[in-house]
Amino acid sequence: MNEPLKVAIVGGGISGLSAAYFLERATDEAGLPIQIDLFESSSRTGGKIQTVRQDDLVLELGAESFLSRKTAALKLCQALGIDGDLRGTRQENRKTFVWHHDRLHQLPKGLSGFVPGNMNSLFSTSLLSLPGKCRVAADYLLPAKKGSEDESLANFMTRRLGKQAYQRLVQPLLCGIYAGDGDHLSLQATYPELRQLERDSGSLIRGLKRRQKSSVKSTENPLPPFLTLKTGMSQLVEATEKALTATKIHLNTKVKRCEGIKKQWSLQTDSGFDSNLYDAVLFTCPAFAAAQVLGSSATGLSNELASIQHVSTATVNIWYDAEVFSHPLQGYGFVIPSSQQRGLTAVTWTSSKHHDRAPEDLRLIRGYVGRAGAEISESVTDQELLETVRAELKRTMGVADQPRGYRIQRWVKGSPQYTMGHCDTLKKIDESLNRFPGLYLSGASYRGVGIPDCIREAGNAAKSMFEYLKESTQS
Repeated sequence: MNEPLKVAIVGGGISGLSAAYFLERATDEAGLPIQIDLFESSSRTGGKIQTVRQDDLVLELGAESFLSRKTAALKLCQALGIDGDLRGTRQENRKTFVWHHDRLHQLPKGLSGFVPGNMNSLFSTSLLSLPGKCRVAADYLLPAKKGSEDESLANFMTRRLGKQAYQRLVQPLLCGIYAGDGDHLSLQATYPELRQLERDSGSLIRGLKRRQKSSVKSTENPLPPFLTLKTGMSQLVEATEKALTATKIHLNTKVKRCEGIKKQWSLQTDSGFDSNLYDAVLFTCPAFAAAQVLGSSATGLSNELASIQHVSTATVNIWYDAEVFSHPLQGYGFVIPSSQQRGLTAVTWTSSKHHDRAPEDLRLIRGYVGRAGAEISESVTDQELLETVRAELKRTMGVADQPRGYRIQRWVKGSPQYTMGHCDTLKKIDESLNRFPGLYLSGASYRGVGIPDCIREAGNAAKSMFEYLKESTQS
């Protein structure tokens, strides 16, 4: 019997776990024996997916759902046999708000990728002034920009829809997704499809309407735009981990160094784990962590990885007794433009947005703190974070009640920033990787921050690794 192929995966988030799953399936179908060591520096797998239960509540400390139109996560759930536990959001409360001028304004219906798809709803919103609404409608008349050079999201959306729409509609939503600054985020790296809409149709709104008309309508009930799992997003992590048969997970094991030795790779860990030699290594940890491990063994690659910025944020789950809580929570929550923030960037009304996340006698809310330009400092205490959220809930929602409890989760350098030049950086990284056969990268630092993006890219990495390993067995 042939010796099994040996692979190391550095990082135990959903990227690392799903890469191990895809690689196991590919090698099993090809009849190639494989042994995978997955190294995770913390005490658990899942990365920024973490569900905990407390006071009969289901608390999401990280990602709370995923987009159904990006199918990688949905397909993984189906392959794992947990698609029957998928849940949409509560449709009876399907409204989202923006805090502006000391009140909450409902977002116009029909927004898709920041582009208004329902002009009647746009013109009825109280969020924009009449000149601001007319400026959005001018997108129909403005010619498409020539050339292929990249531009910032702020510049692009202001150019197409106007400054007011960017500041009040786009920017607060953007901050909620990337914790980023639109003046620095790259359009090409974040929403290239918007530039394509402009090129193809000469107008974002016209292009969106054409795309909606040409899309095939399913005769079955369409999936909700956002999906989660019955017991929380950690169910996806647990199911993926359970499905692994040729992977050994090493928790509390930090990889300190990675060196190439002929056509194989050697890892050094802080736990003294004897790694022997690996035929291939995949880094799914954040880019800055991979840069530290590779260090002098791949200086150029390490420098490019270290140049990808990440910002620190925090989530604050906070819950109240329903009998003393006066706000109706009729919606999914709200976002706050950066010009009007006092620490809080967005609020999710979790008990109104998701099914079965809180008992009837409690109201669960989640606050998001920190963004590019206003990161969470390590010197800020948990008590200070809590008071920031409470003060903002009082200012925006009139909530002065004493909470029943709270749970704070810090995400140190947890949000990668796809700033201007990010795509050029990725090209340089790919060129550097060509000089290191058997070395691979995947994860949120590169080509998408959402759960489906991470699973898709993990699948691509696993496919490339499989082809490389298969070829190596034949040479």
